[in-house]
Amino acid sequence: MTLRTRLSVAATAFAALVVVVFGGLAYLGYQRQLEQQLTDVLLNDLERVATLLDEPSLGASFTGAESAGVILQFVNGDGEVVLGWGDPAPLPAVQGATRFVHEERTYLTTQARWRAADGFIRLAHDITGTVEASERVGRALMASGVVVVLLAALVALFAVRRMLRPLTDLAVQTRRLEPSVPEDVAYVGPPDEVHDLATALNDALAAIRQRREDERTFLLEVAHELAGPLTLVHYHLDRLRLEAAGDPRLRAASDAARELLRTSQDLLVVARGELDRPISHELLDLRELAARVADEYPGVLVEVSEPAEVVGDPERLMQVVRNLVRNAVQASGGPERVSISLRSGNDAHVLVVRDTGPGMTPETLARAFERGFSTGRGSGVGLAVAKDLAERHGGSVRVVSSTPAGTVMEVRLPSLASKLDDASPAPLPS
Repeated sequence: MTLRTRLSVAATAFAALVVVVFGGLAYLGYQRQLEQQLTDVLLNDLERVATLLDEPSLGASFTGAESAGVILQFVNGDGEVVLGWGDPAPLPAVQGATRFVHEERTYLTTQARWRAADGFIRLAHDITGTVEASERVGRALMASGVVVVLLAALVALFAVRRMLRPLTDLAVQTRRLEPSVPEDVAYVGPPDEVHDLATALNDALAAIRQRREDERTFLLEVAHELAGPLTLVHYHLDRLRLEAAGDPRLRAASDAARELLRTSQDLLVVARGELDRPISHELLDLRELAARVADEYPGVLVEVSEPAEVVGDPERLMQVVRNLVRNAVQASGGPERVSISLRSGNDAHVLVVRDTGPGMTPETLARAFERGFSTGRGSGVGLAVAKDLAERHGGSVRVVSSTPAGTVMEVRLPSLASKLDDASPAPLPS
């Protein structure tokens, strides 16, 4: 349930509670006042009758000029009605004013002592019309309460929606934030708690931007410090390796220096923000990229045959393939256990890198392309860079499978034919 719904329900429930409480109290007060007035009239009439019996007055009447709806009975000590007006049925003996129903009519009755006959004077008023009027008032109050609650619900829904609009706008802007460079969110509304939230959010985003800038600056300095010496070390080790081709130590040292150099280059790409810069568009064949990467890692098996032409940035696509192969070599323990294959298609070309390493754990598989995540055998940058670069070319990188027998990863890139189809003009109408 959304916050808007919860607040609307709460406001409607509060309005209903107010209507029920105040309406109920008002109706109970009305009923009590009405009952008191009816009782007062009944007691006054009974007192008048008792007074006339004790002190008779010439021309006075027990029932008055209009006796409709009035029952008056004189009851002796044996409980027999010796004199009466109105309905002949005996009235019940009661203590105080009491309601009773007789022949679908509602009466209010009471009694007083008749000293002369050691009996009782009983008097009843027909209050059926008054009771029905009271019930009509109750139904009217109930209907009014329902209308008030419905109106309160509509007003609450409109008011809550209006009050939450700035918060909804903040949520929309927050979801659209660019993770790499989160810009400030705009707030339009009164200086209330939502304004405080927007201010706090912008302060946090400013701190994130500053932190990322500081990290990028630091990373750039570290990558520069590493790149220079590593380039020199790799150059000399490569020359020594050519002079002493059979020395496995030189080969291992040269491979290690090359991997460190590639890692520093990945760090430079991230630190310089090159992932966010425009890419160049050139026609190239993925077979050539695969062959060039295989030359960097002697022993990697390459299985490519048909042309696989794409449009993209050669150096960046080279980096994509290199990073996947480098990860596979590290996982397998050597290039001889890594293979590159290529499948050509009309819409897309798929380059597949297989290794015979131990595979990825579920946690590693879930976070494989997360920048900075590493299992200890790398910097946690290579796969993230490869994924970003492939997506910027309209393609994708994914883990096809990962088992204890090895991992299969693929790069899918749009083919040249699909690019030409997208760029072809629409046919002219005939």
